Amino acid sequence: MLLLPSHKFWRQDVALDVGTATTRVAIGEHRLIEQPSETIVKRALRGGVVVDGDAAVAFLKPLLTQVRVFGVVGPRVLACAPSDVKLNERQLLIESIVKAGASSVVVIPEPLAAAVGAGTDVSSPYAQMVIDIGEGVSDCAVIQSSKILATCAVRSGCARMRREIVQTAERNDSAISDGDAEALLRSHGVAVTGSSSLGSVGGAFPSAAVEPVVEEILGTIDMFLRDLPHSLGCEIIDSGIWLSGGGALIPGIRERFEERTGISVRTVGNPLLAVIEGARIILPVVTALNQWR
Repeated sequence: MLLLPSHKFWRQDVALDVGTATTRVAIGEHRLIEQPSETIVKRALRGGVVVDGDAAVAFLKPLLTQVRVFGVVGPRVLACAPSDVKLNERQLLIESIVKAGASSVVVIPEPLAAAVGAGTDVSSPYAQMVIDIGEGVSDCAVIQSSKILATCAVRSGCARMRREIVQTAERNDSAISDGDAEALLRSHGVAVTGSSSLGSVGGAFPSAAVEPVVEEILGTIDMFLRDLPHSLGCEIIDSGIWLSGGGALIPGIRERFEERTGISVRTVGNPLLAVIEGARIILPVVTALNQWR
């Protein structure tokens, strides 16, 4: 008779970042599986959260199958979600991951994972602030002594910026693809005070096209900062703001945050991987504290 070792030794624990642009699974200290978005993924997600459970299961199942132990035992999954995720959205995410093959699921806020992945000292007694601009959501959190004190999120990000560029081009009788819009966004970026007009397509300036989206994100963050207690605001002014996510790589976005807030803003070392790498670091803590359920 074959005797298997105690389950704690042979059950795989993984971190999962279900992203509108790319879904990532982190295993162990170094392994990373990345799955670019396909049509089914885009149908499953909206605004950074799962809206179609069946579609989510369909694209998550092959990923989680790769990390089954002995091809049978499902992994325990630490998943990331926007800080403003609603109870029903959170539950749908958990159910989708379980149906895709997970044996247990714990959900943590994306900005907390981003802060840890950025190398921020989240255990510091002084407040730290991180803004994660993703494909479908822009998320912000203030963290102090390893706890999230305040959050805000806008269900808008890079995907909506591209859509605005495409629609603006169409209104000017210039048909461009989503890929063309992405190239324009990444090459021309957003307008910064004192900059000249940025590249055009059919007479439509990409910077002007994305300005309503940029302004919505900036305005939300600015109001969030103004509503913070004075003591926290002073600490954030001293420590600065960390910027992560794919949107952090858009030319001019960091400068726009500095212009609006008057606070020093730094882009993290690897914005695209900050969330998943942070979740990878947090994973052993969840296991040590036996928070699986």
